[in-house]
Amino acid sequence: MRRSLVLAACFALVLVFLVRWQFPDDRSTRMLPSLPDTRFDYTLTDFSALFRAPDGTVELLISGPRLEHDSAARVATVFEPAFHIEPEGADWQGHADRALLLREAEETVLEGNVVLIHGDGDGEVRITADRLHHHARARTIESVSPVDVQHPGSFVQAGRAVLRLDDDILEFSDHVQGDLHPGRSGPGP
Repeated sequence: MRRSLVLAACFALVLVFLVRWQFPDDRSTRMLPSLPDTRFDYTLTDFSALFRAPDGTVELLISGPRLEHDSAARVATVFEPAFHIEPEGADWQGHADRALLLREAEETVLEGNVVLIHGDGDGEVRITADRLHHHARARTIESVSPVDVQHPGSFVQAGRAVLRLDDDILEFSDHVQGDLHPGRSGPGP
């Protein structure tokens, strides 16, 4: 009797699965409610922003007449930006045709007629390029295209350059040429 009861239960269970597979209920065709898309594009005028490092120091001040945000690319474009990189530290200022704020990479790309200026005791260092990348976490500014650097009485042209903000060192590579006249540190003849 026990065996026939177990066989009957198994047969009933198989029958239920076959009926369920053959005739699904209407719950499977229900539409789930759609949530509104939280990504959106926007434009700001007379834009100004301050970006801080995790330790609270100011990494970047940037402003411009217009900012446009592209939600699909997660990129904000600032047109005709004026910027100040590390005002409390390295102290580089400049302007460009546009700046791309890449949220995912924690990077700012400066494009078109980029001018970057740093004052020092011997005059100002002026870097010009078509494109510069400011990597906030790596604490570098990099040009992977030709760059010109001018300092009173000196100039350097190179295919690439990297400015290390912590060390205040500018490294050149790829077809470097120039005329350097470093300032004298002691009394001269």
